Amino acid sequence: MSTGTRGSLGLLDRLQPVILIAAIGLGLGLAATTPGFAAGLRWLVPAGVFVVIYLVMLGVRERGLLDAFTRLRPTAIALTLNFVVTPVLAKLLGFVFLRDQPDVWVGLILYLVTPCIGWYLVFTDLAEGDVELGLSLLFWNILLQISLLPLYMWALAGRIVTIDIGTIAESVLVFLVLPYAAAFATRRALAARGADAGAWTGLGLAKTVVLMVVIAAMFASQGAVLFDNPGVVWRMIAPGAVFFALAFALALLCGRLARLTYPEVALLTFTTTARNSEVSLALAVTAFASPLVALTVVIGPAIELPVLILILRALRWVRAQRWYADRRPA
Repeated sequence: MSTGTRGSLGLLDRLQPVILIAAIGLGLGLAATTPGFAAGLRWLVPAGVFVVIYLVMLGVRERGLLDAFTRLRPTAIALTLNFVVTPVLAKLLGFVFLRDQPDVWVGLILYLVTPCIGWYLVFTDLAEGDVELGLSLLFWNILLQISLLPLYMWALAGRIVTIDIGTIAESVLVFLVLPYAAAFATRRALAARGADAGAWTGLGLAKTVVLMVVIAAMFASQGAVLFDNPGVVWRMIAPGAVFFALAFALALLCGRLARLTYPEVALLTFTTTARNSEVSLALAVTAFASPLVALTVVIGPAIELPVLILILRALRWVRAQRWYADRRPA
């Protein structure tokens, strides 16, 4: 996959955000028209999440662990913004906007502290950003989410709602560590036969289909909760808008101060603004009793998608202003 090549991602990848928004509509439609049937789809959510995480990790190559550190400055900035700055913002934004809605506040924290492990590559490619660097960051994004999520939820949300750290650890084990172990074993078994799991052309389609089922089942089974709490959507808009604005500004500022190229800045922008992670969904549906936590997590992408489109347009304007070099000096 070549850096900055617009054709490097397939049509399915480019349509994935729209497909997932359609899945939300499908789920809500089922909840409104066939509530009994929709409620019975709840079992599909944890089962589908396990499969999605397995498929995501099936395409992850551990060599990205080292590849990222051949590009130290952009890698260090991206990891600092994602895993140090963003958790602080999540706590503060929830305190400012959601103090009277503790379950939504926890959902916001869970949504924001888990950087995207998929969509950011789509938008990076559309912005002609550094997709190769984005791929090398993918392994780190997954590894650090798995490692830090229990700590984040205990430190950031433990005083908001009652949290059983054992339940969170169990969810991380069952829905993150086990799928990774299964994917690792699959890749090793295929490699022994001369095959490459990451090269399977149907991997992207399988992930998108299963994720669509998960999102549709989530909204179908929780549709009654959403219909009874329509204010959750409106309560998410203000903290979400502030976060995206701050994250975008920080990415531009850090890129300027660190003298990054435009492709690096485009990647940095989307890896720090895109939050649609299957990891947060896995934890939301398994570790919290309140359905509002999971509902907040799945509402996030519906707000995020139009914002990412606006950021894409803004980056094209930034590039036209020549604030950043198009490539690194030879």
